[in-house]
Amino acid sequence: MFSLNFDFLDEPIKLEGFTELVIENRTVFTKVVQALYEYSDYEDYIQIFNEDYQALKANELMLVNDVLGFDINSATTLKLVYQDIIGQINDKPEVKSKIESYLNQAIQIIKDELVEFEIDLVSDEILLTEALKSLGVKIEIVSDTIFERFFEIIQVFKYLKAKELLVVINAGVYFSKSEIAAIAEYTELQNMNMLMINSAKYEGVKSRYVLDEDFVIMHEHMV
Repeated sequence: MFSLNFDFLDEPIKLEGFTELVIENRTVFTKVVQALYEYSDYEDYIQIFNEDYQALKANELMLVNDVLGFDINSATTLKLVYQDIIGQINDKPEVKSKIESYLNQAIQIIKDELVEFEIDLVSDEILLTEALKSLGVKIEIVSDTIFERFFEIIQVFKYLKAKELLVVINAGVYFSKSEIAAIAEYTELQNMNMLMINSAKYEGVKSRYVLDEDFVIMHEHMV
């Protein structure tokens, strides 16, 4: 569980499971979103911390500003995926040995060809990480709707063990009441921490925090 605090809040907001925060004042909304976008280990405007009052590290935060534009196969994500694949291969000595043997054979064939080339050429060794990249190994994207696309993002977040908090900006506008309810329910069942920040209220959640135009924070509960 985490807590979120910034100017205009009387006390920190608890972030556990699915949490919706509606910020109706455009200036405050913009400032909070910008602070999250620029979030660092030394952030001062906005504070996110755990039960031991330890600040959330920048690399533990996953921020989604645009559901459709979010790059699931970003270099950062694929780097973590490749690390896990290599770790899995390292746990299988026979498989690792076979892969290295094939790579070495390929490298030697290429080197033999370079010798015959008219210009002097040299080559580097191929690392397994580079081989995975060359093969185009990436996360499959099969979504047909924005709702399915969002669930793919959630799955990636769930897989990335280094990430502790998923923050989604203004995604409520895309989803129906039942879809938001499904997202909230899935988040709770998977023991994930997700903060959805919206500039307007949308139906589908059981409770939400609302910072209104007069900078009054309210905790609303829906039946």
